[in-house]
Amino acid sequence: MSHRRGRSTALATAVAVISLPLVAATGQAGAAPAATAQQAVAAATPAHPFPTHVTYKTGVMPSASQSARDAAVTKQYGSWKSKYLRAACGGYLVYATGDAPNKGTVSEAQGYGMNIVPLMAGYDADAKTEFDGLWHVVSTHRDSQGMMEWKIDGSSCKYADSGTPDGATDGDLDVGYGLILADKQWGGYTSAANDWLAKLYAADVASDGHLKCEDDGPNTDTRPSDHMLDHLRAFAAYDTAHDWNKVVTRTEAVIKAFTAKYSPTANLLSDFVVKANTSSPQPAPADYQESQPDNIVGYNSVRVPWHMGTDALLYGSSVSVGVATKESASYKSHAGGDPAKIYPHTKLDGSPTQTDDQSEAANDPVGVAAMAAGDQAWTDKLWNFLATNPYGDTYYGETIKMLVYIVMAGDYWSPAS
Repeated sequence: MSHRRGRSTALATAVAVISLPLVAATGQAGAAPAATAQQAVAAATPAHPFPTHVTYKTGVMPSASQSARDAAVTKQYGSWKSKYLRAACGGYLVYATGDAPNKGTVSEAQGYGMNIVPLMAGYDADAKTEFDGLWHVVSTHRDSQGMMEWKIDGSSCKYADSGTPDGATDGDLDVGYGLILADKQWGGYTSAANDWLAKLYAADVASDGHLKCEDDGPNTDTRPSDHMLDHLRAFAAYDTAHDWNKVVTRTEAVIKAFTAKYSPTANLLSDFVVKANTSSPQPAPADYQESQPDNIVGYNSVRVPWHMGTDALLYGSSVSVGVATKESASYKSHAGGDPAKIYPHTKLDGSPTQTDDQSEAANDPVGVAAMAAGDQAWTDKLWNFLATNPYGDTYYGETIKMLVYIVMAGDYWSPAS
């Protein structure tokens, strides 16, 4: 199954935050989906209202003032919400432009939304209603293993890919993290979070502890953009019924073994990795699942600097700090210190390819790695670049930017704290 990243060239326009009504399954305006009794009694006041102003364990912050950073986040949120959060299918969809038909969604998008909305609670008075709507769509579109069907038509609200419905690990991880965030933010999601994490562990974790690419995929491959170590550490603290520390340890081992052999200087990871269940993981064949090709950095692994940097900032992990530092330095060197010259397709030695194809999905994540690396000047350049969208990115780039903004502003709190 291919989880290809579509990219639109339509220019984005900043719009103020709007409130969207929940809709019935017909797609028409109507009543909100029924909340569980547990959710109904949950406190409406968020425990961690935005802005949270987190002190990270390592790294530097952008030189912009805290108030300026918070304002940048809320401006991006207003734009993101007005364009991509839409009422449909009895709840809310994150409209994944180019990836799903009829303004539909994919599990990755729903997971992103379920992370963004709880983090913006307190600023967005409708955050809990919106989160419940996002979760409603996820929970009513499950495959045989209990994970969200990875692609949903935005009109019929049915599975929108060929074959038997299946899930994608990145979306599964973010949905689980979102439920934990919601539980820590408002309370009332403990049962849902524990049930999801149990199913996720059974579906997406191979016997040796590495993360599979999808729940119906082989037990021998992995996708580094799924290596959200901060999520895994939060799962370990929250869900003691499953050995998430084993997943952390195995994920770090795959990262270390791969980078030592294939990218010792840049510490880059290819879009897909095979032989992940051995001591010698290696790049997947060029056309393993997609056509970017899969044996270098493409539209999947552009997210790795963000994930490694986030884990480094929140937890101070030596593995994540090391990878983030080398990746930041590699991108800076090959771009000549110019964020606009970071490209989505990069060889494992750091040299860019396909320089005619650009996206902010490649530039923005490096800002988090630069913070973790402690590179103040590079962090500031990348922070300033966030305010632009020179490539006309839509859902994918703009949603990654939203989450990167929250981290770089210092407003990304950990539910494991």
